[in-house]
Amino acid sequence: MPRSAGLQIRRERTFLNLETAESAECTEMMGKRRNPCEQGWLLGLNMHPKWLGDGTAEDFLLPLRELGLSVLEFTLNLSSPDRPEMNSLIEECRRLGFQLSFHAPYKDPYNPAGFSRGERDKVERLYRPAIEYAARIAEEAGPTTLVIHGAKGNCPRGELRRDTEAFLAWILEEAPGLRPSVELLVREKNTAKIGDNKAELVEIVSGLGSPKVGICWDLGHDARNGSVAVPPGFVALVRHVHLHDIAPDGQDHCPLLFGNVPYEKHLCQLVGAGYRKAVILEMNGYLVSRFAVAEGKHPYQFLRSCLLKLGQFRRITCGATVPQIRREQRTI
Repeated sequence: MPRSAGLQIRRERTFLNLETAESAECTEMMGKRRNPCEQGWLLGLNMHPKWLGDGTAEDFLLPLRELGLSVLEFTLNLSSPDRPEMNSLIEECRRLGFQLSFHAPYKDPYNPAGFSRGERDKVERLYRPAIEYAARIAEEAGPTTLVIHGAKGNCPRGELRRDTEAFLAWILEEAPGLRPSVELLVREKNTAKIGDNKAELVEIVSGLGSPKVGICWDLGHDARNGSVAVPPGFVALVRHVHLHDIAPDGQDHCPLLFGNVPYEKHLCQLVGAGYRKAVILEMNGYLVSRFAVAEGKHPYQFLRSCLLKLGQFRRITCGATVPQIRREQRTI
């Protein structure tokens, strides 16, 4: 994967940069929005059976819950051979009391393109099993986030936009308990992708006129696109966040090691706007293992360090003080 333009490569410390967390810029953006942690944003992780290795969900998750983990996100690839194992894990995570969010399938052949142009039946058949599965969970658990990718292809962008809008409207009608969030995607040179433009996302979500629809702000994708300033209305429409770092070679969905994604700044913007929903640490498990081995650490220890770092930042945005965090660091 080619290196993204404009990235500054630097190595992060294992723990949070407390000076950045309490910078004047962050404080100004948050204003008076620092709140007790029980009212703050929620710390999440993309979840998969492979995270567990030979252990149990309880052994894996309960120590992470002590760091603040409360939301788990699952990609609904119902054709995967490990689907029965995934279903069992989802039920176990619910039993343990974790909130869930879902990511609609997005790899080929999944693509809403054509939904408004004669391909509706085909696209509905493709996505319906995942939508119905998430909707059943939402009936029991309450309103549930479903992250979706907009339509993509080589046809005129206006057609893809109409496809995406019609697809979202269908989800709202089909599954009232779901809360679709359209993900900010990485731009591609030769492919039009609905979701790779912040201003367009604002127009689409606003145009649907439903408070159930929002934007999934993928901060890693945003960095790869150059971290362009957010347009008016964008932050207020964010209903879900994905976070991951970018390696020196441009590899995406990395653990928080390199400092190439300015998440502190963006999370402060969200806190300032009253954001109270999930921030999902969306990392590739194989990359976590690779970097952990390079550091001479166990992958679980590495994952825990990433969640600890993000959890510390969450606590500061909720009102914890730097001395409190420093005392905690000395005991870890």
